[in-house]
This record gives sequence, C-alpha cells and structure tokens, in this order.
Amino acid sequence: MIELYNGSHLSIIHEKENSRLIMTWESSPISDETYRKELVEHLHVIQKTKPSQVIWLLENLTFKVSDVTKKWVDHNISKPIFTAGYIAKFQDDFHQVAFVVGRDVLSYISVMDIFNKDSSSGFKPNYFATEKEARIWLDKKVAIEVVKSENHNLDITFKGTSDDGKAIFEFREQSSKFNSTISLFKSILEQNYFLKNNISKYSSLTPREEQTLKFIVKGCSNREISDKMNISYNTVRTHRNRIWKKLDIKMFADCLKYECFFD
Repeated sequence: MIELYNGSHLSIIHEKENSRLIMTWESSPISDETYRKELVEHLHVIQKTKPSQVIWLLENLTFKVSDVTKKWVDHNISKPIFTAGYIAKFQDDFHQVAFVVGRDVLSYISVMDIFNKDSSSGFKPNYFATEKEARIWLDKKVAIEVVKSENHNLDITFKGTSDDGKAIFEFREQSSKFNSTISLFKSILEQNYFLKNNISKYSSLTPREEQTLKFIVKGCSNREISDKMNISYNTVRTHRNRIWKKLDIKMFADCLKYECFFD
C-alpha cells in the first residue's frame, strides 16, 4: 500500500494489487470550500492512477454537503471520472465504488444524495455498514447474504436522553439491509423537511381545496373529482388553479409532493 495524498482532511492510499484507492476522511471539512478543495485533489489522484475500484471511509465526516456543492461535485468530480471510464462496473450495474457509513448519518445521507436519480454522471455506487463488507463486495470472494425480510424486523430502542435533552434511539437491522434502511431514513427526513417548510402554504387552502388536492395526488382526473365531490367540472378547475397559486406549484410533480399531508 502506498500513500498518495495526505491533505488537511483527506488521505488517499493506493492498493496497487487491487487497482483500488482507499479514501479516508481523517477529519471533517468545515466549509464547502475546503470540501471541494479536497475533492479536487482526489480527482487528480484518480486521473493519475486510473483505479478500477474505490472505497470511501466516512467515519470522521460530519460536514453536511450543501445542495449547491452536491451539484458541483456531480458535474466537476463524478462526471469526469466516470466519463473517462476508469471505474469498473459489476454485472449488477453498480460501479465498483463503496461508501462506508460514518458516525454522522445525516452527513452520510448528504453524500448519498449526490448520486441520486437526477445525477448527470450516471454513477451508481454501493453503500455498506463496515469496511469489511465493502471489501468483500469489491473482492467478490463471497456473496453477501441477503436476509429475507420475514422475522427480521427493524428493532428500535429508546436509550434515554443526552445531556442536552435530546432523545437517543438505537436502531438494529440486518447489515445486509443497511443500504435500504439508510435510504428509508433519508426518505423520512426529506418528507419531514417538506412538511415543516410547506405547512403554512398548505394551511392556506380551504377545506374544499384540500379535498380537491387529495384527489389530485391520488391520480384522479378533473372529471372524476367533479363526480366524487358533486361539483361542476369548472369548479374543479377553479379549485385547481387556486391550489396551484397558493402552493406555488410550477409543475405537476410539485403537487405530488403534498401527498405526505394525507398519509
């Protein structure tokens, strides 16, 4: 193993025999600027060594990546790497890049969000609870067992409160389900964020507008809503136009986000 880079926060080790780079956040950046700077150095190392595999160790990362920087990383870091074709793919369509979770799960989720469905790079990494599991996956020496869901429910235990009054919960899940569990947490957090930031807009709707919106997000047409609510087609259109204005909806997909208000 050869150390190729040791920066303010990031270190990079080259396992030449595996054509693999190990990226370790030794400490956490404190700003977008320092985060970007380290990733530029990581890009230079990849362009020089042309590895086929990468492991990211996020144990010490507590920095939450901003939305602006997520887009910057996608366009300026991920896209050049994967357009160049250095990183190999497995038959299951994953690129041979593994992220290992850190202590700060929200930071981990913010990193995952860089590679969401809207990513321009087309990059598909995999996510693991431990470095050992990440190495097994990359080595492909043994298959990671997929545990059937029956009789293996997520265990949640209340552990008390911290000194600053925050509730502490412990989550226990099969490590083979790690990626899907983190994705579930991410979805819950995003929904909670949307609820908190749009409750005032939603509260401005009249009861009939709320009812109309509920049918819209369920996929009902204006004619179907007219029949269900026993109102005219034009009244449905009026409700719809007022809903769009009050909620500042630009496209239909924006409307569907309000489904969480009816769960």
